[in-house]
Amino acid sequence: MPLFIQKAQAQNLFERVNRMFSGSRSEGNASGRSRGGATRSQCSQIDSNNLIALVPKNHGGLTTQEYPQFWFYLPFGGDSQSPPAKFRLLDEQKKSVLTKPLLFSLPEKKGIVSISLPSTEKALSVGEKYYWYLNITCVNPEGLNTNISVNGWIQRVEASSDIVNNIQEPGNQPQYIPDAEQDIWYETVSQLAHNRVVYQQGWTNLLSLFQLQEFANSPVYELQRQKE
Repeated sequence: MPLFIQKAQAQNLFERVNRMFSGSRSEGNASGRSRGGATRSQCSQIDSNNLIALVPKNHGGLTTQEYPQFWFYLPFGGDSQSPPAKFRLLDEQKKSVLTKPLLFSLPEKKGIVSISLPSTEKALSVGEKYYWYLNITCVNPEGLNTNISVNGWIQRVEASSDIVNNIQEPGNQPQYIPDAEQDIWYETVSQLAHNRVVYQQGWTNLLSLFQLQEFANSPVYELQRQKE
């Protein structure tokens, strides 16, 4: 593919993602913020960013996946003694979709992390809207806990023929392009994150929406579920 076409696609992608990030919907916004707040501020590793969900300003977006990935900025690392991150998922009637809240171990360093909805849970249904909640705890120098939480929403939709065809015939164009063109936020982020070396500018542009561009060349971590 000619370089000037690649650059044009990257620019169009950023414009599309920027509109997806800045846009608003008149219904169904989850309460809370995409940039989570701490109930106390003593934890020495928490910077001014706190916990951030990589979602649009209306706190959520679309997916075509039965088991999507969720992306966050984690402002501190953990160790073997750190309390786990807790993830909950509710349906529109605010009933739990998960068998029980999912517990995840924290990576050693702060940075961009993902949570995958495990296939052992009930798949997301097309047309349904769900509300997710992430809570993590750090321990300050005095040994007191500080809880940080963030929440948002996700809605599953049918994949368009463009997305299906691009999956069935990889190589025609980068997967993120039809996802972004169809406003499929969660897969757009996942595709850019997983292919951030190839699409470095697009990944950097996405992170810049959250003032996180300093992490564009840093590793990303998929949080691992803790054993029961």
